[in-house]
Amino acid sequence: MSSALKRYAYAQARVRARRARLLGRAELEALAADPDADSLERELGMLGGSDPTATVLAELETVVGMLEDEPRELLIRYRDRYALDNLHVVLRAVERREPYAAAEPLLVPVGQLGPGRTAEELASAASLAEAVARLEPRPFGEVLRRQVRAAGPGGVERFRLEAAAEREVYEAIWAAARALPESDRRAATPLLGVKLDGANLLRVLRLRLDHGLAPEEVLAYAIRGGRYLGASERAVLAHEPPQDWASRLGATPYGAALAAVDTPWLLERALAQILREEAERALVGAPFHVGVPLAYLVLLELQAADLRRILAGRRLARPGPWVRAGLIGAAP
Repeated sequence: MSSALKRYAYAQARVRARRARLLGRAELEALAADPDADSLERELGMLGGSDPTATVLAELETVVGMLEDEPRELLIRYRDRYALDNLHVVLRAVERREPYAAAEPLLVPVGQLGPGRTAEELASAASLAEAVARLEPRPFGEVLRRQVRAAGPGGVERFRLEAAAEREVYEAIWAAARALPESDRRAATPLLGVKLDGANLLRVLRLRLDHGLAPEEVLAYAIRGGRYLGASERAVLAHEPPQDWASRLGATPYGAALAAVDTPWLLERALAQILREEAERALVGAPFHVGVPLAYLVLLELQAADLRRILAGRRLARPGPWVRAGLIGAAP
């Protein structure tokens, strides 16, 4: 029996069984049509959980436990994106002088900044620089302390800390993918590359439109990794106006998406559809590689995004067409 077969035989059977339980298009459409938020939450509870993010995290922990060595390290780095969400919550609490009690419900149980004493102490820091000084070196402390030093006595802006931390997390994922054994690397890098590309497109748009960064700054915060967006494409994102991106990136899968949408949230949905298609491709063919559990987790995260939109739509009493228009796993 090959080493790959030994490594994945048990994990693949469990992951594929989980994949079969993901909701299909018709089920999402039916949930989106539910007129009552309380009954919707009860129905989601019967399907496996009314908290989509908690469901993803629990499954991520289960899948991490199935793997070992480099594939396991990859998924640990992949999990750091949720620690990044916690960092955002804590830094915003510090900047806005919000009490920890207001921030705690937004934290998820991942990493140093999950709900608990450490997060509370960090959130109570007198300044962003003080909060950064209290962080552990990895995954954020080292890189953010460099940002604080570079800012000098004027102080560092929160969005720069967040941009640097996000870049660090995604580049660590990419480095872990590149360190995989060959068969795993061939399976994982196309899917992860598309995910990094989408993150780069959306964050560059945000850095340019919301924060007005100069091209050189945009490039400094761009994620150095991805499938179709190399150095020359990142230069286009940094230097060219967003309305020209579609034509300049026409040779990539993202050109059509950029041409077809005119708002950031529609672009996010279009990129999610491209990611979903890539995840489905990763599930086809030879099964004994890390691409299968990774694709399952990507699809689970996309489903969680759909369920959060459905829940938000019902809580805000939004009409069904509004809810369905933003679903990733359902037809427009």
